[in-house]
Parts: sequence; structure tokens; C-alpha cells
Amino acid sequence: MDWPISEVARMSGVTARTLRHYDEIGLLPPARIGSNGHRYYEEHQLLLLQQILVLRELGVGLPEIGRVIADQVDTGIDDAAGGAPADAQPVQAEIDAQYRALTSLHAVSADEYRAIGRSCVENEDWRAAYEAITPGLAEFQRDAIEVYAVSRLG
Repeated sequence: MDWPISEVARMSGVTARTLRHYDEIGLLPPARIGSNGHRYYEEHQLLLLQQILVLRELGVGLPEIGRVIADQVDTGIDDAAGGAPADAQPVQAEIDAQYRALTSLHAVSADEYRAIGRSCVENEDWRAAYEAITPGLAEFQRDAIEVYAVSRLG
């Protein structure tokens, strides 16, 4: 399934102009461009957008975000959410990669990381983006971050 730029802008709380800018700088190209010239985004792009928005919220600049995304190994948390528990090794490996990417740019405490996890559910825009990908994904991401914070961050 794909979503037009207007729907992604509405769900994420960023403007269509911002999404076009992210495309122009190579940070978030759309999955496809329709014959009408409109940009369309799929699940993968929505996950990347969520990462971009979290990093922007932490004050990380776009060039640095581009480097993090380029270096990140995506083990597919959305695939893991298809039945694996939040404490499963592949899920926790993805959460660890996300945490390490964040902390390579900005110090993030256990409490701050938990707050990011809660934001997946409590922030309406983030929740909508997660739920558009897979129903229940927002809660899954929150729970996986909580497990990680408790087991590895104390």
C-alpha cells in the first residue's frame, strides 16, 4: 500500500514542502512518482520519516541524519512485529541499532529513550504513521523500547 504526499504530510505533521525538500536532498525519496507527478510513500518511507522526525526532535541536523540512515542496518522491526514478542532477539537488535544511532549524535538517557517509546503511542502524528504501516506497531515499538531500556539501560 502507498500513500500520497498529502496523506503522509497530514499523518506526520510535516508539510508537503518539507517532504519534497527531504526528497530533493536525498534523505527521503518517495517510493514512486505517479504519472501525475505526485509523490507516493510506502511503509519503508514512513518508518524512515519517523526516524527523521525523532532525530530532528533531538536537534540533529539533516546532514547528520542522512549519515545515520545511510549507516543503519535495518533488520525490519515492522517484520518482527508480525508475531515476534517485543523481547525477541531480532527486535531487541533493531532497538539497539536505533538507540546506538541516536546516542552517536546526542546523549540519550534511559528515561529519554522511554519517553521516545511512549511518544510512538501518545503523539497522535507518530501513532498515525505507525498504525498506517501495521495496526499495533506503535504499541509494539513502545513496548520494545521499554524492554530495551529496562534490560540494557537500567
